[in-house]
Amino acid sequence: MTRSRPQGTTWSAGKVALWTCVAIVAFIGLVPAFWYWIAPAVSDLVAPVPVLAVIVGWLPVGGVLAALGFFMVIRGDLLPRTRVVFAWVLGVWGVLALTTIPLDVDSPPLDVEYYTGLRVGFLGALTGAVAVPLGVYLLWKPFHRRKEPPTEVWGCAFAVFAVVLLLLAAALSWLG
Repeated sequence: MTRSRPQGTTWSAGKVALWTCVAIVAFIGLVPAFWYWIAPAVSDLVAPVPVLAVIVGWLPVGGVLAALGFFMVIRGDLLPRTRVVFAWVLGVWGVLALTTIPLDVDSPPLDVEYYTGLRVGFLGALTGAVAVPLGVYLLWKPFHRRKEPPTEVWGCAFAVFAVVLLLLAAALSWLG
């Protein structure tokens, strides 16, 4: 007979501290690993096809924004267990996306289109933290004065913003 944790219980402080330390050490190790080994290998792989290079560069951060938007739209229709799994996947993907922080490291040179996708994805997510809520409230409040925007509206806003970032990365790559 397996014994499972009762619903609604919390982790002990020691377990939270342990997992926090593991996450910090993993993050510190993943940033150089990404810029010195993963990014150059992926860049060499996708460089022959510029459109693919932009999409693959956008995917770590822009993809998590699009997936977050999708999750927020369909969240009410998911089973509770599926919702938890989806949230964990988004959380892990988000932490991995943080490793793409654009640092001026002395890494091997990257393909211009791939690097453009990486930069626009990450820096766009930072501006999106301000731009998406501002845009939603500016477009929502004049028509619905007493109500807050539902989760689905927020999800659509994040998904649309992610697609705009992808188009911006493609345009900057094409212009530059």
